[in-house]
Amino acid sequence: MNTTPPDLTTIVQTEQKYLGKYAVPVAIVLIVLGILGVMSPVIMSAATDGILAAILILGGLTWVVHSYQLHTHGLGDWLRPLLLLVTGGIMVAMPTAGIASIGLLFILYFAIDAYRNFTRPKAQEAIGRGWFIFSGMIDILIALLFIFTWPQGSLILVGIFVGVNLIFDGFILIMVRNTPLGTPKA
Repeated sequence: MNTTPPDLTTIVQTEQKYLGKYAVPVAIVLIVLGILGVMSPVIMSAATDGILAAILILGGLTWVVHSYQLHTHGLGDWLRPLLLLVTGGIMVAMPTAGIASIGLLFILYFAIDAYRNFTRPKAQEAIGRGWFIFSGMIDILIALLFIFTWPQGSLILVGIFVGVNLIFDGFILIMVRNTPLGTPKA
């Protein structure tokens, strides 16, 4: 088993192979959706809630079929699909509660990312230590922004953060598509 991470050239070549000729159109769609999300953050927050709810409901239905096919009769085998279906249903029935929950997930994510950024320089022997600390401080500020404005602020902040992420994903997709490559290192 190879435990060494691939080099950047190999990663970019793999991404280019999978994306093919659709990279630029997909990137443009992502950028446009991101700009619309930043301009209409409440709509983007609602769309994010709807997409997550759909994923939970589809996952719950898939798990129900799986449990049925295995002829499982234990309560534990049916709790997971029930939880997925109920959670997805609540997010559909009460989207503001779903968006507030997504805001809580963002708080948790940024707190964990800040911790990782503050503790990583110790393992890296100060390589880029300042950037890790700066990134950790930004993570804390964003988490505090979500905390102090929660739950009402989540309605806008979730949409803005998802929109900005889509914009960056679109630009990164274009940059990966247009990256000249050499031969990969073995």
